[in-house]
Amino acid sequence: MDAPQKLAFVVQSNRLQGLMWQALLKSQKLAVILEPAKGDLADCMSQIASAGLTLPDVIVLDAEAAELNPYEFCRWCRAAFPKMQIFLTRCRQLHVSDTERRWAKQQGATDFLSGFDRDTLMTSATENIKCILTRLDYPFLNEKALLTVLLNIRRQLGTTQSASPALAIRPDTVKGKSTTPGLSLAGAKPPVEEPVSPEQPTPDPLNDVAWVTSGLRALSNGKARKAAKDSFTPSPPAVESNALPKRALDEKLADGTTVRRYRGVVY
Repeated sequence: MDAPQKLAFVVQSNRLQGLMWQALLKSQKLAVILEPAKGDLADCMSQIASAGLTLPDVIVLDAEAAELNPYEFCRWCRAAFPKMQIFLTRCRQLHVSDTERRWAKQQGATDFLSGFDRDTLMTSATENIKCILTRLDYPFLNEKALLTVLLNIRRQLGTTQSASPALAIRPDTVKGKSTTPGLSLAGAKPPVEEPVSPEQPTPDPLNDVAWVTSGLRALSNGKARKAAKDSFTPSPPAVESNALPKRALDEKLADGTTVRRYRGVVY
């Protein structure tokens, strides 16, 4: 019998960080709810418990939330719901020192994780998800699903980073005569601003989610490998029926003798 699905609450003041946490945790089959960082989280947990609803198994809490004291919440949660796992995070200052991590654990946090940065996205995301799954006693890390989500996030970040076409000023020319810096020609038109199309980046196959997933699917599917192998085996050429030799009809002479013909040979 499969274990019940774990529930995670993601409380992040930075919306992008929250969406990334949501996508990564969902890739590991966790149910994820995004909670606003402006509300009273302790009161929210109390109302859920009073209503008899399912409490989250893990909370990914932004330690930099302006309207929330993360350490006070960890102390309260440790007393009220000791089995709940609380992971503090931050994104403005990525490095978490051992002293900060030790202090967070003393206040009731499970661990203190660094947020996500563009340059260290792959490593930090993998380490953070492994840490959370270990504390939740999850059997294994779904690396294929995690890789797909990470590549998709990386592609989306690359798309948003690309700027709009820049404006370039072309040097003014008048029928073969170029303007001299610092001088203006009578009747010369002012510089014209024309958009310059950005250079098209070279496609990166490792950043193509469809390419990665199709490759992994083909490697794990024996039928796909067999179909691919058979597709390289050319079928025998078709032979038209009129190209085959036909046996001529037998002919009978007047004296009753039968004449047989085959390929021009009479016998």
